[in-house]
Amino acid sequence: MIPKLKENMISPKAIQNFPELKVSQKTRPNIDHLVKRILVERRKLKRKNLIVFLAVLSLVVMIVLFLYN
Repeated sequence: MIPKLKENMISPKAIQNFPELKVSQKTRPNIDHLVKRILVERRKLKRKNLIVFLAVLSLVVMIVLFLYN
């Protein structure tokens, strides 16, 4: 005996909501893009912090050289 499959296993309400599901999946953000953007922002922040640190360090060195010479 071969069991017969029901022709319509999905309810009519689910069929009506199906296009909405497709649209909502397309609007999801691309995770790879977000991760890349976060990494770029972190690199910019590290670069900015390095520049500020070097500026402060050079200022301190210049003050020390002028005071002790």
